Amino acid sequence: MAAITFVAPYQSMGELAKSISKEYDWPVEVVVGRAVRGLELARDAVRRGSRVIVTRGITAERIRANLDIPVVEVQVTGFDMLRAYLQARKLGTPVGVADDKRIIEGFKCLSEILSEEIHTYELNDERDMRRAVETLRRAGVKTIIGKVTLNRLLKAYKLQGVLIPSGRESVIRALEEALRVLSVRQQEMAKFQEMKAVLDFNSEGIVAFDADKTITAFNPVAARLLGRAPEEAIGQQAGDVFPPTLMPIITRVWHTGQAGLGELLALGSRQGSRQAVINCIPVLVEGRVKGMVITMQDARHLQKMEQKIRRNLGSHGHVARYSFADIIGESEVIRETIKKAKKYGEVDSTVLIYGETGCGKEIFAQAIHGVSSRREGPFVAINCAALPENLLESELFGYVEGAFTGARKGGKSGLFELAHNGTLFLDEIGEMSERLQARVLRVLEEGQVMRLGADRLLPVDVRIIAATNRDLQQMVQDKTFREDLYYRIHVLTLKIPPLRERQEDIALLLDYFITKYCRKFNKNIHEVEAGVIELLKCYHWPGNVRELKNTAERLVLLTEGTVLTEAKAREILQEQGFHQLDLHVAKDDSLEKAEQLLIEKVLRETGGNRSEAARRLGIGRTTLWRKLKEKKK
Repeated sequence: MAAITFVAPYQSMGELAKSISKEYDWPVEVVVGRAVRGLELARDAVRRGSRVIVTRGITAERIRANLDIPVVEVQVTGFDMLRAYLQARKLGTPVGVADDKRIIEGFKCLSEILSEEIHTYELNDERDMRRAVETLRRAGVKTIIGKVTLNRLLKAYKLQGVLIPSGRESVIRALEEALRVLSVRQQEMAKFQEMKAVLDFNSEGIVAFDADKTITAFNPVAARLLGRAPEEAIGQQAGDVFPPTLMPIITRVWHTGQAGLGELLALGSRQGSRQAVINCIPVLVEGRVKGMVITMQDARHLQKMEQKIRRNLGSHGHVARYSFADIIGESEVIRETIKKAKKYGEVDSTVLIYGETGCGKEIFAQAIHGVSSRREGPFVAINCAALPENLLESELFGYVEGAFTGARKGGKSGLFELAHNGTLFLDEIGEMSERLQARVLRVLEEGQVMRLGADRLLPVDVRIIAATNRDLQQMVQDKTFREDLYYRIHVLTLKIPPLRERQEDIALLLDYFITKYCRKFNKNIHEVEAGVIELLKCYHWPGNVRELKNTAERLVLLTEGTVLTEAKAREILQEQGFHQLDLHVAKDDSLEKAEQLLIEKVLRETGGNRSEAARRLGIGRTTLWRKLKEKKK
């Protein structure tokens, strides 16, 4: 079936249309029929796949009124009128014209140009034709120019009739316009199908309605969430389709013109109705709301996607989970450390973090990444002491398929590649072998990495944050750590204070961990005796914050009731070997004695420097002086 159908009102016009279509190789089917018959032929053509109709006159009017399809009308030109007039003048003068207003106006202009009288009668409809003929005959007209029906009527009045022929240029112009309309229609159809695909295969429910709040778009996800088929919803009023819970938001957005985003609603009145996240976006035209688009997502689907993303990111360590807000402490030493770390986040230089085990080196590394210009990039971490040399090498640099026995098919990206445009945290870098140190140095110097078994370099842009609990400078002197790598990573240094040097933070940390583990184990400890804190301050904490965290977990698990008492804490700590470390606090020792033992120990370590001792103990010099005075008594 041709995409364009030419409905010719008479046979000669049809023959002309066929000839032109064949000459230009245009996809046109030509049929002959006028008025009612023309409408039937057009309806059949549309049923068979025609997309544009070309015709003229009353046939065009009937098709437009009854079919939803573009109709291109063959226009009557001045040349067509002139041809008709010259033919009519040969048959007999005076000449009259009976047609619609547009044709009459054309012949009036022609009359002025030729300076010849042309009698006219403007037809309002076909029923007016007989009156037109009688009027023109009384005026002495011998030949009348008009429509096919008019020409049939003229025989009864013994008058000559002439049709206005559509010339070749008129038909060509009409067919060219039909081709343009067809092209636009095909483009619109392609866009419609594209938008339909976007709507139908979008993971969100999408509903749109116009200025009258009549629904114009309703995709399958919306149908599933709202329990209405698209064919039932389109054309309906929004209030008849949406649940009552959504209508107040629609009303607010409609009146304010401000989008309503992230609304969590139950799509139904029953208990257990499906929860959805709703966005209402107004369609604004010159500042006025002329419609609205509503998107909706099943809350359960969002939760599943979030869990999946968290699993994927968390399993690869590609996201920083901690920030400076997660570092607990109000001591001066920890505040100064945080202040320095934040400054390091403002630049892109390599950072070397020193600190004992368990003091929070990785938390600081993640926090620095979180305030840096690379915060949108990945944060990749690896413990260099946790893997044997060969495995650590493959993890850092990756490998190509077949690089070694057991290599994954397709190869594997290394951590340097995964950290591109982000941060790579090398924990316990002092445990790395000298051979790997050399490879790491090469990557840092050249900004390129080569996978194991590969023959080409890959560019990488990575910031290094390294950490260690060892004295790297001494290791350099002992020839166990490369001097060139040491100076390459020793650009910015950050020393994390051990817990024993910020004892005033112990109470805050203990409160935080007790709250955390009470929630985890469904406990209800709401009071901690002051003696517990003083007891914990007597301990050296070689495992630092990590050890305090583990201790807090044991205290919560083993405490019965709502109060953590000093006696219970002492009992639990001694069971864990607490009394065997540093101070050897006996079960019947008083807290005052434990404090004195600790003060004596710290003074010995500082060579009698009371200022340094007070700083390490986390107390003021006045407090230390008072306690020493109490000891003499």
